[in-house]
This record gives sequence, structure tokens and C-alpha cells, in this order.
Amino acid sequence: MKVLVVGVGNPGRRDDGLGGALVDRINVEKKGGQAPISREIGACPLSIKAEWKCQLNIEDAQAVQDADLVVFADATTEGEEPATLEEIAPAAQIAVTTHAMAPASVLALAEELYGRAPKAYLLAIRGYDFDIGETLSPQAAANLESALSLFSEFLLSLK
Repeated sequence: MKVLVVGVGNPGRRDDGLGGALVDRINVEKKGGQAPISREIGACPLSIKAEWKCQLNIEDAQAVQDADLVVFADATTEGEEPATLEEIAPAAQIAVTTHAMAPASVLALAEELYGRAPKAYLLAIRGYDFDIGETLSPQAAANLESALSLFSEFLLSLK
């Protein structure tokens, strides 16, 4: 099974970089790093590709249509702490611009252009500080660890 993880956010806006930080951790673990979920990810019979995007665009429809499963990881200022993982469906959403898109819109475009949209989830990680800066707030860093555990448990459930 091909799994695509798309981390979304701006690492120059502190906690907005949570999606990218998750991708960085996954990629370290794929290379044999010693992060907490490396053994568990390595045990899953999955092909995992993780990439970071500052924002989603129409071009991302092509990337997601090749995957069997997509997990969009992004910071949030609302919802439950520390992180939630919820299934999302394709939904064409009207936006003032196509410069940035919602994950559901990317899925809808993949479905329209390529005839398929993979099963998809949104991993929303609670952030607190979105000011200019390149480090996560202590609370967001703790939430990232919880999100990694949640993601790992999710991958193990796919076996």
C-alpha cells in the first residue's frame, strides 16, 4: 500500500510548522533514525512517502492520485488537544483564489482529473503560537510527539 503523508504549513510561523515537523520526523525514521516510532513504521508493510508543502495547490491533485492512502498533517488552533485524526472526503470548496486549497478540494480535483481520489485523513495537531519564528512552542512540541504516536498507531492498524 502506498501511503503519502503531506505536511502543510509555514515553519517560519512557529507552530504553523507542525505539519512539516511531522514529515521531518517520518523521513528521519525512514532513514534509520532513532525516533520513537522507527521500529513500528519499519514493521508496517507500507510504502511511505512524506513531503512538506507550505500550502496545498492544484498541482497536488496529481501527487495524491498515485497514493492508496493520504494523510494531510497540519496545525490547528481549534479542536481537541493534542491531535486528531479524521477521515476526509473529496469536496469541491469555493475559494477566492486557487493559490491555496483545502485537502478535501485537492481530493475532489484528483477525482475529477484522474478519476480517483484515495482514502484520506486529516491529522490536525494543536498549535498555540503562530508568530514569526522557527521553533515550535513547548506545548506544540509535546503535541507533535502525541501526533507521532497517533500516526504510528494508525499505521499499525492498517496491517
